[in-house]
Amino acid sequence: MKQLFEWSKGNPGALTFLMSLMAEEGLAAGMVIIPKLENYNIRGTDLYILWSDLCGRDVDRVAELISNCPQDILEDACSRQDYSGREMVKQYQSS
Repeated sequence: MKQLFEWSKGNPGALTFLMSLMAEEGLAAGMVIIPKLENYNIRGTDLYILWSDLCGRDVDRVAELISNCPQDILEDACSRQDYSGREMVKQYQSS
């Protein structure tokens, strides 16, 4: 739990996303997402952008994207607060 709070960096949306990975319906996706996030530089607001803006608040879509998208592209896309990251990752999502 401490790690989740640190990763959220005080962003309530990021914390909501991370907590959803601990819920029963998010565990399978969480097993894909958490190990990747340990090595990625996606924290705080960038986590919220990943979950909300890039993946429509769907943890399964996050798992798909984080599995298919190269790390450097995903980190760059998550750092963009103007929705331009959507175009960057579009080819790595099935829908």
